[in-house]
Amino acid sequence: MADKHGIIRLKRVAHVRGLRLNRAAEDARIAHEAAMVAQEAAQAHLDRQEQLVVDARGMFAQDPACPQAKLWLTHTSELMVVRAEAVIDADAELEIAEADRAAAVRAVARHQARSDRIADHHKSLLRADRLLAETRSELDAPAAQRNAR
Repeated sequence: MADKHGIIRLKRVAHVRGLRLNRAAEDARIAHEAAMVAQEAAQAHLDRQEQLVVDARGMFAQDPACPQAKLWLTHTSELMVVRAEAVIDADAELEIAEADRAAAVRAVARHQARSDRIADHHKSLLRADRLLAETRSELDAPAAQRNAR
């Protein structure tokens, strides 16, 4: 006989675990999207900063003796380094978010595969119980007919 209570408990546990894994996968997807947005913003800031450096170099080339042009070139070059570091950090965060998201999706898939195997096993236990009950009723039927005579 199939342990119906055990199977029901197992299904409940699997359901709750599935909910948790799906929630974690959704959180990982949201974090991945946020990391993508942050990386794109950091790259856009770097692109703008590179253009400012080009402008500052042009201004400095026009008048190398101008202290303002030299100061602006120095300042924009320093900011470009900061922006480049921000892009590197954002790339690293995006890579981590992608790995976390992939791991969460794999966990959901593994859980679904296990849940499907458990459901298939439960179905086979129920089918075996049904066949056993049919066999017993067939075996009991001739005895019941003999007793009725």
